[in-house]
Amino acid sequence: MRYKNELDLMVYSKFRMNGIFSVFRYYIGLLILGLLLQCSDSQTTNSDNSYGPDIIYLEDFNNPGKPSGPPETYWYYVDDMLPVTGWNDIVPGDGHAHITIDANPGNDTDPTFPFQFIALGLIGPGHRLEMRAKGAAISGVGGFIFTYWEDDTFDEIDIEIVPDDAATTPDGHLTESPDGWTDARFNTWSNSDLKNYQPEKSYKKPIVDADGNKISHIDDKFHIYTIEWKHSEGGDGRNGLVNFFIDSVLQQTITWPVPDSPSEVILGFRQMSWTGSLDWSGTHTMLIDWLHIERINNDAIVQ
Repeated sequence: MRYKNELDLMVYSKFRMNGIFSVFRYYIGLLILGLLLQCSDSQTTNSDNSYGPDIIYLEDFNNPGKPSGPPETYWYYVDDMLPVTGWNDIVPGDGHAHITIDANPGNDTDPTFPFQFIALGLIGPGHRLEMRAKGAAISGVGGFIFTYWEDDTFDEIDIEIVPDDAATTPDGHLTESPDGWTDARFNTWSNSDLKNYQPEKSYKKPIVDADGNKISHIDDKFHIYTIEWKHSEGGDGRNGLVNFFIDSVLQQTITWPVPDSPSEVILGFRQMSWTGSLDWSGTHTMLIDWLHIERINNDAIVQ
């Protein structure tokens, strides 16, 4: 209100001193200034970036139904494991996305490795991708945030969470606190072959806290899963830096292969050969509190 009164006073003073023509010129000047500021802001948020538009975005799932942003992107969902009737089932407007599955394979529309997820596309390198969620660790499926794009080759970056990864040792370890822990996979592929899935870099290990202690995410708490994705030119086109964080603790760094293609960002579950058995009944829901995408410096420090 104060700004409005000051603006009115300025206009009135100019009218008194210079007449109607001065007021007209004054408003034309404000219009031109606004257009210049708008162009400057557009150049800031859509700077020269060969990997696609710069994205700064927070989806908090407060509004029911299909998310509407950010500009130049799209959303969709896949419900292989438990059918839904539409976006309102997934995003009811309570501040969360609900990714719900059951342990009954009779519901599965994919008989091999079914998915249940929501996805946003396309986002390129030079971005930090963060999901705050709870309930990602459940026996029989991998909970994830990952990027994916496919044409004649494919690009992918994964954080995959599972209570007990069948490919890690010791097999059959405790998975709940205070003595158990949750396993994770941190993976990258870049321009990789669709038949032999190479080149690939994959690390299978427990999640650790800031002191290096193995910890469990079967705790009914929210956790933040972060991918920092940077690609650098030169070499064989697969160079760069991917940092994987969980609750701000660096879990793994990969410098090759690093994807260069704008990709979809996918959040949810998948049943896979290494994720164990669905040894529970009823339903299980991953609650996604928010998805945050932030532009970061794409200059990669290759180690």
